[in-house]
Amino acid sequence: MKKAFTLIELLVVIAIIAILAAILFPVFAQAKAAAKKTADLSNHKQLVTAIILYAGDYDDRTARTHHDLEQGETIADLYTWYQPLSPYLKSHDVLKDPTMNDTPTLFPYPVTLTDWKAYRTDYLINGFFSHGAVLTMASQPAQQIIIGERHAGIAFFDYHPWASAPDNNWERGFLDGSGYQIGDIDSDSQVLDVKNIGRHTGGNNYSFTDGHAKWMKFAQTLDTTKAQTDVTNYGMHNIDSLPSNED
Repeated sequence: MKKAFTLIELLVVIAIIAILAAILFPVFAQAKAAAKKTADLSNHKQLVTAIILYAGDYDDRTARTHHDLEQGETIADLYTWYQPLSPYLKSHDVLKDPTMNDTPTLFPYPVTLTDWKAYRTDYLINGFFSHGAVLTMASQPAQQIIIGERHAGIAFFDYHPWASAPDNNWERGFLDGSGYQIGDIDSDSQVLDVKNIGRHTGGNNYSFTDGHAKWMKFAQTLDTTKAQTDVTNYGMHNIDSLPSNED
């Protein structure tokens, strides 16, 4: 007599497999997310190291770049913050976050989607350090953020953690996922979301002017003595509460 599984036995096996899959799939997903977060952190480390090496060759100053194209200027006038760093970087791929594959819909500059594909960066340089600033100007280098992560859907290169026109706020929306931005263009219609899911397991990676990089929730980058919703709360993005030094 041939032995075979009964229907009940097959159903039990299938149920066990389903239970194991339900347990293991989230674990695999978490492991994959953690690996991407680590790869992204490595990108941050390479970028901030390149900035420090550049400054070491140019009297402790960062590069003078040109991101905010004005009326009449074209993509040919664009000079991004990472272009001067090319000799210190192995590949342009270091500017791509492994979790990002978005198609931006907000282009405040005269930059098209085709242009963006060529110039894409998933990392935003702090505007204080994109106009020839002294790299060591911050009083607390280990607390001063120099590179953040752009919000999905927004094709920007830098952000400005200081009060700006027309509403005297700053562009924190690029970093905290609160819509477009709380800042200085005409699309200031979004509500600040202090919960910030973040794109790396509940937060984002940041680089600091002393050369280290680490993962933090956006709220942790702010000044804990001020309300998170306070748009003058620059926190680690402007540790000394400086005004704009773009010029």
